[in-house]
Amino acid sequence: MTEADEGADAASGAELPSAGRWLTGPPFGGRPPHILDLVEPHLGRDAPAVADAEGLFGYRALDEASRAVARLLLARGTGRDEPVVVHATASRWTIAALLGVLRAGCRYVPVDAGFPEDRQLRMARRSGARLALVPDPPQGTDPRDAARATGDLERVPCGPADLDTSRDNGFPTRRGALAYTCFTSGSTGLPEPVTVPATALGWSTAARLRHYAEPVGAFLLCSSISFDSSMAGIWWTLATGGLLVVPEGRPGDLLALARAAERHGASHLLLVPSLYGAALRGGLAPRLRTLTTVIVAGETCPPALVERHLAALPQAALHNEYGPTECTVWSTVHTCTAADARARTVPIGRPVSGVSVHLAPAADGGPGELCVAGPGLADAASARDRFVTVDGTRCFRTGDLVTVRDDGALLFHGRRDHQLKLGGLRVERAEIEQALTACEGVVEAGVGVTASPRPRPVGFVVTSEETLDVHRIRTQLLRSLPTTALPARVVAVSALPRLPNGKVDHGTLDDRATTLR
Repeated sequence: MTEADEGADAASGAELPSAGRWLTGPPFGGRPPHILDLVEPHLGRDAPAVADAEGLFGYRALDEASRAVARLLLARGTGRDEPVVVHATASRWTIAALLGVLRAGCRYVPVDAGFPEDRQLRMARRSGARLALVPDPPQGTDPRDAARATGDLERVPCGPADLDTSRDNGFPTRRGALAYTCFTSGSTGLPEPVTVPATALGWSTAARLRHYAEPVGAFLLCSSISFDSSMAGIWWTLATGGLLVVPEGRPGDLLALARAAERHGASHLLLVPSLYGAALRGGLAPRLRTLTTVIVAGETCPPALVERHLAALPQAALHNEYGPTECTVWSTVHTCTAADARARTVPIGRPVSGVSVHLAPAADGGPGELCVAGPGLADAASARDRFVTVDGTRCFRTGDLVTVRDDGALLFHGRRDHQLKLGGLRVERAEIEQALTACEGVVEAGVGVTASPRPRPVGFVVTSEETLDVHRIRTQLLRSLPTTALPARVVAVSALPRLPNGKVDHGTLDDRATTLR
């Protein structure tokens, strides 16, 4: 645990028993850099930096536009680390706004203008911001609707018609201690803010530079700007001097993604496993042929996806990443192999550079809860009740259940709060979903749980066949699940409901399971 923030903010959470097992990633070495230390050396170059459907920024133009944004904010008297909402969808002007907020010494709060209006308004109000940058409103957007979505915040246009990039760009920029605030997603409850320090983002990005051998040529940005997975692609790309590619349309538009991949010769992408699986099943692999690095994260990676990837894009390495928002995008990673396609579970891997993880023992000898320590931990004011101290080390208590394979790789077994007690047996929703996905003819599966007093799992499946053979599926499920864990029903659907970040919406599945007749 040489670099696990030992003793830092030890009073910020409860002390957990020290019993358990620690696993430590490669040493990081030295202090984590500020994210601007990694990006600013590339600014001013003539190389292409950000491309969207409307045009291209070179690094020199990105430098000028982001400085102009910083000048706008400093002229309005913003304080160091002050939150500034960036209300937009992804575009090259949005990226300039995010960078400009950092160069003004403020922290950005990305609010996706494509989200439902109520969610946008909740995020804006909980951000604590007084200003909302508006880089480039999507075509067809009613200005009154956009204004309602940010409430009482002062809206500051910063698109191509609003920025003066002709002025002296030698004015001094400012650095703050905090980089951004994003909101944890969920199907119920209010979005919860998580604030990430600039050095945590710097560490996360620097750790990527060390772990991934293939340099970023062109990264496909497939996530909403409001989700932390987008931060990985944005800052990793700009820190390597690569090209960030913003596909047209909304995140999750797989055809738009494929067109952008072909146009720009994409080398890297990051997607949730279910969307990547949909892209491969949809026959888009030939248009993704230039990829060298594929990362899946945010959901359980099924073995069937590894098999499909290796068959369709064998030239591209497939990596399964794991990491809570409160740990700056990633904490562990696993490079997938042919053996994973035949396994019951794909590992989430080992800790990345600078990270230590603690596995708390379970009373019944089963999977234990994972705690994460290291330089990527969020600001102490975020999710205060989830930060704990183990052996004098500040950790984030993930709520995720894991075991350790004989070779040291971590295996994910779901979440504590998704456990079901069925016939006296504790069963994870994710375990049932994986078993369903492994059944013949099932290409995607989600599990809903009926409401109390007697919760029961219901399987919702997308199939490759015209009719659903429930008897065959139940027979195959019995090979991997105890009888008490079998879904009460298996229902064919054309598609699974999804949250704005592309993950399966289990709240909607629970509602459907409860109302089934």
